[in-house]
Amino acid sequence: MLRISKLTDYATVILATLAREDGERRAAADIARQCQLAPPTVSKLLKQLHRAGLVDSTRGFKGGYRL
Repeated sequence: MLRISKLTDYATVILATLAREDGERRAAADIARQCQLAPPTVSKLLKQLHRAGLVDSTRGFKGGYRL
């Protein structure tokens, strides 16, 4: 049996949520609300996913994260 950590499971949920958005940018707070996860955890995971090249991030008024 394959065991994954909670953070890996949360990251998978975040990626699935972003996949449903059809390329639209979403703020970390919106993603946290949709996934029903704590905002600090979502921010931490989004930073790691960005460093890994799995999500694109843009800062500013119309910024956010997308696949």
